[in-house]
Amino acid sequence: MRKRAISFVLIFTGLSHGFVWAQEHPSPQPSKLQRRLEQLEADLDEALVLLERARRRVNALAAEVAALKAELSPKRAEPSVPARAEAVGASALPSSVARPSEQSPARSAFARRILGLESGEDEREHELSLRPEIFIQTRFSTWPETGATIDDIESNFRVSRIETRWSGRVTDRLGLGLEIQYHPAPDGAPEELVNDAFIEYYLNEHVTFRVGQFVKPFGFDIQQSSAVRESPERAIFAGYFFPGQRDRGVLLFGDLDFLNVPALRRVQYFLGVLNGNRFFTDSNRQLNYLVRLRKHFPSINLAAGISAQWGHQLLPPSMAGNNNENVFGVDFQYVYGRFGLRGEFVAGNMPSTLLGLEPEFAPAFRPGRHSSGGALFATYQLTTKDNVYARYDQFNGDPVTGRNVRAFNIGYFRTLGESARIGVDYQFKNRLSFNDDAVNTRLHVTWNITF
Repeated sequence: MRKRAISFVLIFTGLSHGFVWAQEHPSPQPSKLQRRLEQLEADLDEALVLLERARRRVNALAAEVAALKAELSPKRAEPSVPARAEAVGASALPSSVARPSEQSPARSAFARRILGLESGEDEREHELSLRPEIFIQTRFSTWPETGATIDDIESNFRVSRIETRWSGRVTDRLGLGLEIQYHPAPDGAPEELVNDAFIEYYLNEHVTFRVGQFVKPFGFDIQQSSAVRESPERAIFAGYFFPGQRDRGVLLFGDLDFLNVPALRRVQYFLGVLNGNRFFTDSNRQLNYLVRLRKHFPSINLAAGISAQWGHQLLPPSMAGNNNENVFGVDFQYVYGRFGLRGEFVAGNMPSTLLGLEPEFAPAFRPGRHSSGGALFATYQLTTKDNVYARYDQFNGDPVTGRNVRAFNIGYFRTLGESARIGVDYQFKNRLSFNDDAVNTRLHVTWNITF
């Protein structure tokens, strides 16, 4: 009996001490643990992406070395170099550190799509191939907006985009990009057949020099590819301020990691001198200047950027006054679990001309007037393949009507394998817009494939 009593006292004493210790050392809050887990996952994703890039670079160098050795010694095979390249492949990595696509592929793909970290990169990461990348986009559009005529809409079935692209590294120092699109030809716009045609020179790992015709690196929406964009077309401001999304000139870009300043890590920079016109041919003898900075914060899955353009534009022959073409913008992208959010705001001098090989002056343009626009986009990943989204889009100071345009889109899309996607989008719009790639119908069903 005495032994039982002693055992009971010992058990009670242990439980009491355990209770007191638990009160004095509370466990971390679930929210803190969740934030820490998300930060670690973001850091791991970034490290895996860098590791994959390094692996590809090593393989490419090994292949080039093997090819040169084969040329110098055609009778002697050199299997050792490719073998070393394979040694740094995914099979040589620990099972817990595989390629990014093998480690939480759905989450990584979703975060990369929302943040768009590959936007604005050069072509050095992959070798140029004779086989092109082909992008086909088909669409069915119906239910015109109130007041729309047949000239204001793209209705029924159509092939909205047909693009063929060659891009990549030619040597260790040189790269190129060439993109040809077919869909403008049936519309009677053969001058739009060439999208991209540029040459790159890689000064080092942090600096690239590009010259030719390329996407203007202003903001996020301008640079996002149609193959990954969720909504049918870009925001309204993009089609007015930057019709065609491209320009001709020179561009110096890269990252600031070489400065070894913690605050400037993961900062991209873009410095451009461009024709600055509203299409590919130079419409005046003045140049425009462009600057963009963008920083990625992996610990909180956030990216943010600022963009600015200074220059001049043409005035109608009957007008005189301010001919500035200054545009400024801010943008951000954020991911939290299955939720993604993007925002962008742009403001500047009202565009004087619309998209066209020859200047077509906007009816409501007056020197000194300003326009502004912005879009807020939110999406939720239902499953690894299914996503829903909503976007609010507004443009103030339409150069055609002089009025403000507002649009609200809701949509759903599903990925089909790794290369195809089908989506449905419905738009509410208060009035028509006349920007490049204007959307003046309510319902859209789009099917993309890239191969």
